[in-house]
Amino acid sequence: MRAVGIHLNPEMRRDDPPGRSAVAEIGADGVLRSVQMCRSDGEIVALVGDSPAVVVIDAPIAIPHGTAGRRDMEQVLAWLDIPAFPVTRARLEKVHGGARGPGLRAQMPDHTVVEGIPDQVIRQLLWEREHPMGTPPLGLADYRAAWLGVRAPAFRPRGGRARHDGLAPARAVLADAADLAAWPAPERTGDLAALDEAAAIDAVACAITAHRCLHGPADSWARIGTADSGRVLIPAGPDLIARAVVNIARLADEGSIAMPREVAGGAVGPAHSW
Repeated sequence: MRAVGIHLNPEMRRDDPPGRSAVAEIGADGVLRSVQMCRSDGEIVALVGDSPAVVVIDAPIAIPHGTAGRRDMEQVLAWLDIPAFPVTRARLEKVHGGARGPGLRAQMPDHTVVEGIPDQVIRQLLWEREHPMGTPPLGLADYRAAWLGVRAPAFRPRGGRARHDGLAPARAVLADAADLAAWPAPERTGDLAALDEAAAIDAVACAITAHRCLHGPADSWARIGTADSGRVLIPAGPDLIARAVVNIARLADEGSIAMPREVAGGAVGPAHSW
């Protein structure tokens, strides 16, 4: 299976908003194959293609009816100190004019489609600079204290304006996990070029997540949630996985969530079996 990442521009109230969506693919060898900008769902589907892939999207693709606040996976992420945008239909309608993710997912039935969190990808890669895979676990309390100090560079646009200073640092962190020699030259100039660069960073972070799921060790990624209620795929390590297991079990025992407790690759099986 191929490793594909998508930054999905959530805005549905304008036919041609300044920001674009982006589609990235990383080969089995860890080399970035392409990053392409696009506007419509049709363009995205065409770029993803027909060959089976794990497709990680930085947008909600499952929005249960009647959800008043956080989805189960977002409750778990909150206890892992991983910020996630609370998802309800009303909130997405108010902020973006609707939700693109579910419709896009429906157009890719032959792929394994799951949500991702680019900021968490960058944080995990930063964590691994100081704590490489294979390093003995810290223990839950020490890990949480250390994890809270890891911050991704601020590169995503705010108020429609790009944050130029954070783009190069964020891209440098992604280079820890993939060969980025094929990073595309900008097609636009000024702030519009920076908006595209931010979209590319998000898409590549998602592709790195997919690649890690397909080719990394079982204790290097986690899957949390269900396809119907919302499921997220994140790069992880033994510390993060252990913390997720503990909190999922506690929340499930309290009756706060209803979802599978298995979170690591070895427990949930290969992506094509989901």
